[in-house]
Amino acid sequence: MAVRKRGSYWWYDFRCNIHKTRHRASLREARTKAQAEQAQANKRLECFGAAYGSAQRQTPKLSEFIDKTYMTWAKTNKKSWRDDELICNVIKAHFKGKRLADISPMDVERFKKLRHDTPTRHEEARSPATVNRELTILSRVLALAVDAGHIGENPCRRVRRFKEDNARVRFLADDEETRLMKQIGGRDLLRSVVIFALNTGLRRGEIFGLRWTEVDWSRNFIHVINTKTGKSRIIPLNDATRAVLRQQQERSQSEFVFVSPRTGARLRNLRNGFGKACEDAKVFNFHFHDLRHTFASRLADVGVDAFTIAELMGHSTLEMTKRYTHATDERKRKAVAALGQKRKAGKVVTIWSQKQKRQAG
Repeated sequence: MAVRKRGSYWWYDFRCNIHKTRHRASLREARTKAQAEQAQANKRLECFGAAYGSAQRQTPKLSEFIDKTYMTWAKTNKKSWRDDELICNVIKAHFKGKRLADISPMDVERFKKLRHDTPTRHEEARSPATVNRELTILSRVLALAVDAGHIGENPCRRVRRFKEDNARVRFLADDEETRLMKQIGGRDLLRSVVIFALNTGLRRGEIFGLRWTEVDWSRNFIHVINTKTGKSRIIPLNDATRAVLRQQQERSQSEFVFVSPRTGARLRNLRNGFGKACEDAKVFNFHFHDLRHTFASRLADVGVDAFTIAELMGHSTLEMTKRYTHATDERKRKAVAALGQKRKAGKVVTIWSQKQKRQAG
């Protein structure tokens, strides 16, 4: 296919019969058609040389680049690098044997569709947010490849993400909490973690990473340092959280507040305990992170302003906080209920315009 101009830039687009791959990219430096044709010829020559022994260097395989470059970068720059490692295993399996230069936007589109259409290991539909996260990791890998000079353009930039519904706010109702605590029963550690989450709004990782050095007994607060955003925040302690902390002090001498009774080390997960308790209590569609939603929703219910909720939750903007104030604002419900009561009592006077009176008469 000949080069063509789209908007302000020239593009080349051709198929390499040797590797059975399609090559398409914008040529931002090309000012004339002749320059664009020369760039396309160079790219064709590169494909030929890769197959027949040209001295031109082949780009690394995607799997090799992930192992040697991306994971090194992730371990240095991301707290969630273990999650990235799991996602990268999926990416490497899909693009097995592919070199960086051979990955086109259409290849990424096929990966996106396949992941969306493939159910999870629990035979549930894979959410758009999960697929988007995998695309984000793949894009970060290819962006590093661009920075390293292996490829000229990131093909993920031409692939649209799925639309996500981020408005979900699931919180624990009072009767659900009663049933859940009954099912937890004598599992003291699980009970302590749940109570602590409901009364602090901390994320699971923030709870598990909490150290005794971050607990200020005299001023009655915890100073959360190991946060998702990297910004520390202050969370005051109420009677429930102080009781939990006192219990944890008696159980272990570790530097961490919550410690695994099996290993004696920092608690890293709750296994299936929380999920099983929710299932037995018939608290459906409820995740551990929803305990954090419950904390924010209950603050909104008792009239706490959005700015204070945002500070306690560690939100950088009020947009996230508005989900809770909109979903559970008790004052709005009381106002609407009061309006209905007044109308029943005949205390509401309807004002009619002259036109409405004529139409009613």
